[in-house]
Amino acid sequence: MTTPHIPQAADPDARILFLTREGCHLCEDALPVVQAEADRAGSTVEVLDIDQDERLRADWDYDVPVIIVDGKVHAKYRVEAEQLRAALRRRPLWRRLTGRA
Repeated sequence: MTTPHIPQAADPDARILFLTREGCHLCEDALPVVQAEADRAGSTVEVLDIDQDERLRADWDYDVPVIIVDGKVHAKYRVEAEQLRAALRRRPLWRRLTGRA
């Protein structure tokens, strides 16, 4: 099995990439938590529907929602607010140097 492709956010201010699909009840539960923690951290969330991209669907079909923080998979299926908050406190060096969220 190959390693799934981790997409990059198109928005340079988005530290969180949220992979979802329409009708996903776990996604509907997780997105408000993710958005609240992004707001708390002063960041943004970019939401991608995996069914709009063949490669994303092939790589992540059974894993949504997927929460990617700073280019690394943080969580699948469910997200814990405290763990996401801690991940958002750890900023990569390039973000600290450029002053981005």
